[in-house]
Amino acid sequence: MSRSESGAMGREYFDDMYSDGLDPWGFDDSWYEQRKFDISTAILPRPRYRRALEPGCSGGTLTRRLAQRCEEVVAFDFIESLVAHAQSRLADVDGVEVRVAHFPSWWPEGTGDLVVWSEIAYYLDVHGARRAIDGLANWLEPGGHLLAVHYLGDTNYPRTGASIARWLDRQSWLERRAGYRDVDFEAVVWERTADG
Repeated sequence: MSRSESGAMGREYFDDMYSDGLDPWGFDDSWYEQRKFDISTAILPRPRYRRALEPGCSGGTLTRRLAQRCEEVVAFDFIESLVAHAQSRLADVDGVEVRVAHFPSWWPEGTGDLVVWSEIAYYLDVHGARRAIDGLANWLEPGGHLLAVHYLGDTNYPRTGASIARWLDRQSWLERRAGYRDVDFEAVVWERTADG
């Protein structure tokens, strides 16, 4: 499986996944996805966030949910047709910016208090994982939260879903605050410590 220079899986994998439609994983209507989104947003410790970042936003299903809890959401994906679809679907939602960009190399200007990695961190190779951590350390404010959610079944990705939480637990400046795990997925929230 090819990798891109960004440190993540190559574009051809995603082009193939989206070749038959804009929602191959069923984000809009599968019970797994709806339940995962409900649980993931429910474990966020705060009722409101100032500025959130959601890489790999696909068609914007989770983005819409995050907008209900955030003053501003910056969401992005690197497939232009997905971004156009998400922009159209979210045009009526205040405070949402959807753009074309690559994770983990792109981070918006400024900082924020919420980062959401929903089924995206296991696409990173070793180089990409380091870039993601460096970007997170620069962008996430002290006291801000990282939510990472990953499928736990078998995949052919560079990392397993089960390895993501262990990897993030090893970052000394992230402190685990909440979590949920079942046979299908794991959702965990970490808080950025002041001395990180």
